[in-house]
Order: sequence, then structure tokens, then C-alpha cells
Amino acid sequence: MRGIFRCAITAGIMIPAGLGQSLFDQASFRSMSVGGVRLYGVSVYAGYATSAYPGAYTQAAPLYTGLGPDVNYGASTSAGWQHHGQHTDLGLTYSLNFGGLVQNSESNAFNHSLSFSMSHVLTPKWTLTLSANGNYSTILQYLYQPSNVALISQVPATMDDLAAAFSLGQFSSNQVASMLTGAPVLDSPARTLLVGSRILTYSGQASLTYAHSSRLNFHVSGVTGAGQNRVGGNDQVPEHNYAMPHSIGLNAGVGFSYMFSPRTQLGADLEESRTMNRYQGAFTTNASVSIGRKMSQRWFVTGHVGASITHMTLQLYGTPQTKQVAFGGSLGYRTYQHSFVATYERSGADPFGFAIGTNSTIMGGWSWHRPGARWSVFANIDQQRVSNTGYVALTGWVASGGIGEALSSNVQVSLQYVYSSNSGTYLGSATNLSAQSIRLTASWTPAPVIR
Repeated sequence: MRGIFRCAITAGIMIPAGLGQSLFDQASFRSMSVGGVRLYGVSVYAGYATSAYPGAYTQAAPLYTGLGPDVNYGASTSAGWQHHGQHTDLGLTYSLNFGGLVQNSESNAFNHSLSFSMSHVLTPKWTLTLSANGNYSTILQYLYQPSNVALISQVPATMDDLAAAFSLGQFSSNQVASMLTGAPVLDSPARTLLVGSRILTYSGQASLTYAHSSRLNFHVSGVTGAGQNRVGGNDQVPEHNYAMPHSIGLNAGVGFSYMFSPRTQLGADLEESRTMNRYQGAFTTNASVSIGRKMSQRWFVTGHVGASITHMTLQLYGTPQTKQVAFGGSLGYRTYQHSFVATYERSGADPFGFAIGTNSTIMGGWSWHRPGARWSVFANIDQQRVSNTGYVALTGWVASGGIGEALSSNVQVSLQYVYSSNSGTYLGSATNLSAQSIRLTASWTPAPVIR
């Protein structure tokens, strides 16, 4: 028997460190577990895009107009401090990136990311975890950030640890947990139509866990999310005119999970959330039941289904859908050489306060690598749809694939292709934007990477 009491507070929309680094590059940096003060790595990249973000999507002129084709280039570095003790794990990471365009050099910019995490075992049954994140980046860098699902498919892990990343079972260690979970991401390819030329995101989270037994877990949690856009140096439109407003999402919930067998887990959750932005305000109640099972030593599946009921307190335009079925699930597959993970989520309210309506997201990531070999192949796809909000409807997806080679234990190169497509309407105005890009990245790490 096992019970959990957990209180979590999150403020912000979180994006992983390593701005400008490729999927292969970020997965390599996550695979390191060295302690002390370290330079985690340096990478340089060059590429070509058929449409060079950013553009100007504003409330006053909602048709998005991106820049034309351009060659892009940049460099990034990550450094930090880690401590792995018997009872305490600490980590602090800072990433700096410079991104440039050949034809549109006025859009050149520095991007910054800072994150902190701590896990401390108070007693054999009580554990305290803290984290904080801050990010300031251009839309060009934001667009090419891989989702956490894509990164999870790249990081080496056992099938049990892969399942634990999707709340089925437990991680083998705190270090493995930090490799596979990282910071939650604003995985929103559709919202690149609305976010403005620069994005400021910030977050904080605290959780207290009580383990009463090995099978039955109870939890109480609370979450706050917020984010905002910023105006770039060449934008002439006031900040408050950007279509994506400053938004806040709050939620508190209770629930339990029960290990019915070593391979099967059951659960139920009840959550109340508060959404606040310029166009909408609401209280939403979500109730769901879940089941997860490790089907074999190679693959697992999880699923949940429930209801979402919303009470609107503010709606400036249109009428959103306030009652709907909410459901989702995940699938993972792991062999000696292949790793595949996929998730689907449909909900009535965005957890970061962006929109009340129907929010659905599909994410998938696959990688092939033979342990000890130099070559890796990877691919991922993300799709998001926002509808039934009364004022905005968005559809966007991003697909990418690439190949990486480890020239040595410290030097890696990768070639990646990305295609993105976004369309939607905002207050009755329609827009459509797509782009293709290819990028070559070379990275160096002072410590050998586990591959």
C-alpha cells in the first residue's frame, strides 16, 4: 500500500533549456549525469528556411506576415551545476543562444534560459521537490524546440523507466527521472500564429510527496501557469495588441492510483481549474478515471476518460463549448535498437489559461540507435487543434526527421529537416502559414555522452 500527498505550484509556460540545439543535440546533453560545476556543451548550426519567422500577428492586423526565405545560423552553450547525494539532488542550468539571419539581420537576437531543480528525501516516506524555470526567446528559436515526447524517444532508458515517464510505475533513480521528464513544455505548434516576435515564459513548481505503501497512492495537488509575449526591437505595435494575451491558469485536484498488479495501474482524479485571460474567464471541473498496463517487456499503454464542465465568468466574443468528454492516453515501445512513444490529449481547458473550448494535442517520437554504434535516426510529429472557443480556432502541426552521427564520444553532428503548417481564424480573420527548413548542427561536450 502506498499513499501520496502532493502540493504543486507552477507559474509559467515552460520550454526546455538548450535553445537552438537540435533534437539529437538536446538528447545527448540530457544523457549526461556528471556532478559539480560543468560546461555541458557547445553547439553551432546553419540552415535554410522557406519562411523566416518572426512576423507580425496583432489584434489590430491579425493576418500573419512572415519574412521570406532566408539562411539562418547560430551558436549555443549550456553550463550548470549538479549535486547527487544520498538524500538530495540539485541542479542549476543556464543556456545562452545567438540566432541570426543572413537577409534579415535586424532580427538577430540572443536568447536565454535558466532552470533550477531540487529533490530532497526528508524521511523514508516524505520527499520534497522544487523547480524554477525562465526563458526569453525569439519565435524563430521557439519554433524549432522539440517536444518532451520527442526527447524521451531519444534518451536511452529501460522500458520500465520509459513507462514511468508517463506515470506508469516508478523510475529506477532520480537521475533517470531528470533525464526523461525535464520541464513541461508549451507543445503548441498552432499557437506560433499568435505569440508575437519574442516570448517571455517563467515557471515555478513545488511538490511534497508522502509514500504510505507500495500499491495505493493518494495525491492532492495545485498548479498555476502563466506566460506572456514581448515585443522585439523592430516591432512598432504596442505589446498589448498581440493576439496571445497574458494568461493564467490555476488548478487544484485530488486523486488516487492503485497498482492492481505489478503490470496494471488504476486511478481516478477530480480537478477544479480557473482560467483567466483578456478574452475569457472560467471555472472548469474535470473528473476522470485511468488505467495503465505494461503489456510486455517491450511496450505499455495508458488511457483515461472523463468529463469536463465549465462555468464561464467572462466571454468577450462568441460562445464556447462548456460541456464535453475529455480523454487521452499514451503508448510506448522499446527494444534493443528502437524507441517509440506517442500521446493524445483532449480537454476542455488549456492548463496555462490560453483558451476555454476543445483543446486536443497529438505527439509522437521515434528513434533508432544500436548501442555502441555511431549513427542514430530520429523522427517526430506534433499536431494541435484549438476549437469551440468562440473567438479563435487554430490548427497546427510540425513534422521533422533527421540523422545523427557521433564522430567521437565528445563530438556529434546531426542533419534535421522540419516542416510546419499552421492555419486558423482569430476574431473572424483567417490566416495560413507553412515553412520548411533544413539544419546542420555540430556539438561538443567535455564529458562523454551515454549513447
